[in-house]
Amino acid sequence: MSAADIAQTIQLIIAPVVLITACMLFQNGVLARYASLGQRIRSLSHERFELLRSGKEDMFNLERLQAIDRQLPLLTLRHRLIQRSALLAMGAIAIFIFTMFAIALSVALSAGIIGSIALLLFLIGTGVLLVGIFLIGLEIRMSHRAICYEVHQVTLLRK
Repeated sequence: MSAADIAQTIQLIIAPVVLITACMLFQNGVLARYASLGQRIRSLSHERFELLRSGKEDMFNLERLQAIDRQLPLLTLRHRLIQRSALLAMGAIAIFIFTMFAIALSVALSAGIIGSIALLLFLIGTGVLLVGIFLIGLEIRMSHRAICYEVHQVTLLRK
């Protein structure tokens, strides 16, 4: 294998590396959102526990308990969507790494079929990443609706 062939192979491998970097950036944002939402769920669960433990049954406590009981299942669903999105990003990274090996193997063995497999892997990795992006988009939409609902509920409260 000549130096030119090696240089060309390295150039072919760079495209999956760029997508791996993009996946990692995407995944970092998703994981930050995942941690933040997880903390929100823990905070609401703790608040619910404290309200129940206080034993007060005034109108405010009952209303707050109802709000928490409505929010927790939706937050859990959003948390699951974010988790799936992060796992899909990790899966895309793994697929892109396999793509890099397939490209190198295709060039080393001069096997066109392995090159076709590398292209297929690249497209599958891109598709997996796209599904993860759709899931996080759905979660962001749900987040906006939840915030609007919460603001609406607070504006209805009266002394």
